[in-house]
Amino acid sequence: ESRNDEAVWRVFRKGFEERMVLSRLHPKVIAVEDDEVTFNHAWQNNQWHCLETVSFDLVQPQSIKDKAHSWLGRMTSIKDTNEHFRVYYLVGEPQLEGSRKAFEQALNVLHKTPVQHDIIRESDAEAFAAEMAQRIVAHEAESE
Repeated sequence: ESRNDEAVWRVFRKGFEERMVLSRLHPKVIAVEDDEVTFNHAWQNNQWHCLETVSFDLVQPQSIKDKAHSWLGRMTSIKDTNEHFRVYYLVGEPQLEGSRKAFEQALNVLHKTPVQHDIIRESDAEAFAAEMAQRIVAHEAESE
């Protein structure tokens, strides 16, 4: 059975909740003249840090690659914005062993993203939340 983006977000959200910084994440729209992408979870210091959950826990291997290409296209479309931003792809890995090759190919596609980006696997969710929480709190302390 596949998991949607929301199911994968719950894995990542837990670390932000435990560190009491989830409320500091807000929706952010990155726009260019003819397109825009809404990120549901973002925060800003000297740049926007946009978190995007991408579940690759899909039944069909081709769907995994298609989803990666879709995100590559979206980021290519908004890369010429005036806003300084970084995308963090929070990826959910497939549970089906037969989908591993498609998953690795999908990660390679995401690495072609023409904006600053990081790919964070579910297994690194706790460490990622800890690092982001530390950065959020440090930024807020500097701003006071």
